Amino acid sequence: MPKVNFERRRAPRAPVHVPIQLAPNGAGQSAELVNLSTSGLCCHFSAAISEMTLVAIELDLPGARGTKVQGAVVRCEKLRGINPPTYEVGVFFTDMSDATRKLLGEFVDQQLVRNVAQ
Repeated sequence: MPKVNFERRRAPRAPVHVPIQLAPNGAGQSAELVNLSTSGLCCHFSAAISEMTLVAIELDLPGARGTKVQGAVVRCEKLRGINPPTYEVGVFFTDMSDATRKLLGEFVDQQLVRNVAQ
């Protein structure tokens, strides 16, 4: 019987590979965004972050430069075979303005359309 993969996310997620600032301890550190939605993101980060840690995030996206949101880490897994050690971190957004959510939604929609056209 074929395995069925059900998507649990509530919002569509678009692949986006740009640098972001992630601040798990108050000081922003560079991370690499992997994908983004209006409800969360996935990024690659240089250190492990405990689940449920609140993080501040700054995104510099076209049309949304300096966008700041807050989220909680929901997943952190060390990537194998990568040196220096790198962690894939999943973040669920916990605080953002309605205007920011709208900007992110428009950006994600544009990325999804761009990916389908390629």
